[in-house]
Amino acid sequence: MTTADAPPLEAATPAPAPRRRRINWFAAFWRWHFYGSAIVIPVLLVLAITGLTYLYRAQVDALTHPGVLTVSAPAGAERAPLSAQEAAVRAAYPDRDILSVTDNSGDRSTMFVTAVGDTTRNVYVDPFRASVTGDLSTDDLVSDWALRIHGTLLAGDLGDRVIELGACWAIVLSITGGIIFFLGRKPRVGARRKRLSMSGVRSTHAWVGLGVGVGILFLVVSGLPWTGFWGAQAQQVAAQNGTGLWGEDPGASSTVGDLIERTDGSSGPAGWAIAEGRTGTSTGAGSVISIDTAVAAARAQGAPEPYFVAYPEGETGVYSVFGDQWHNNGNPAESDVSLETTVHVDQYSGAVVGQYGYADYSTLAKIVSQGIAGHEGRRFGPLNTVITTAFCLGVIFLCVTGPVLWWKRRAGATGMAAPRGRLPLFTNIVLLAAVVALGLVLPLFGLSLLVILALDLLVIRRAPALRQFFGSV
Repeated sequence: MTTADAPPLEAATPAPAPRRRRINWFAAFWRWHFYGSAIVIPVLLVLAITGLTYLYRAQVDALTHPGVLTVSAPAGAERAPLSAQEAAVRAAYPDRDILSVTDNSGDRSTMFVTAVGDTTRNVYVDPFRASVTGDLSTDDLVSDWALRIHGTLLAGDLGDRVIELGACWAIVLSITGGIIFFLGRKPRVGARRKRLSMSGVRSTHAWVGLGVGVGILFLVVSGLPWTGFWGAQAQQVAAQNGTGLWGEDPGASSTVGDLIERTDGSSGPAGWAIAEGRTGTSTGAGSVISIDTAVAAARAQGAPEPYFVAYPEGETGVYSVFGDQWHNNGNPAESDVSLETTVHVDQYSGAVVGQYGYADYSTLAKIVSQGIAGHEGRRFGPLNTVITTAFCLGVIFLCVTGPVLWWKRRAGATGMAAPRGRLPLFTNIVLLAAVVALGLVLPLFGLSLLVILALDLLVIRRAPALRQFFGSV
């Protein structure tokens, strides 16, 4: 066959371009939400229960110690002077030094903190009859246990880091939960119409999660200054820029925080901003004034009451009279932090030798103080209490229904039965920038994410059994 007889060559057909794999955003974010829940649920459940307990600490402690922390108030009776109540404590416990007193309002007993060797005991006094009603240690108070668990899980610095890590991932949980709420609306509606099993719980979980997610973002941000790692780093950065999370002078040293923690009968940390103030010094000599005189001097300075008062320590010590948000005694500063102030009174002359309050805080310290009041459910009075209660109950609901929904979905499947989706983390510049930014702002989250990604890429995806167990794609 000659060339002329050969059939004409057909034009080469280009190979079809490979189809770009479609990203299942719902499954991808759901997977992050799922594994974030594994980290967050235990921490959030503990924080919600202990936070709710501490929110109602006055009622809980009074219920567990009837007749000690609250008394029957006679009609028309007024509270006896603190000096008269102090005399009752000294008569009942003559071998103890009195370290402080927390005055109260309504039917709540006055609390005197007394020294017993290297420890303290809280002595409660009926303020209307000036008689001792009981003697307790901090270990006897449910609220104090709740506070310690809420702060460190009773595990010191390690517990603090675990809580901080859980709080960081709670932000991820809130963001991914909000995204899948909107992406998963049609599947939820369809499941409800078909009356599938647990569809009602799934829908309620989504709606409650949407509201609680907003609250989590606020509570995590307002609570981070308390944490040992992020809070310390943030304060260091603030101090380098001439400000601070608390206080007037970021470099000033203060003994007020130590004084509060030694004398207020609680195992909790001292109030942040108010604890950074400076004490005065008593320069006189002679007889020590009564506590009534010290309180009158603070009242004359406009400090809101009822007060927490630390007694003088040594010959140069002062009466430190606190009108603050921290001591749960009905002081107006509990809700209006701008009223917070401390007055130091010379123990001999009764003269005011120092005053430190909200007006002395840096702008950043004022913001942190206001945030803490909101975090603890006090900033807006009863309304804040109601909202915080609903939030805590919502968190508990989510922590329970989340695993239940997973278990129901898992049915007879093996492994974690996690949603099978993968975020294009390294190919989507916006997503990558957002995750990197969050990791830089929250270093513990960033470090934990690097560890998780390394395990996923280097271990889990290389072992078929692990890959199947974790549902990797």
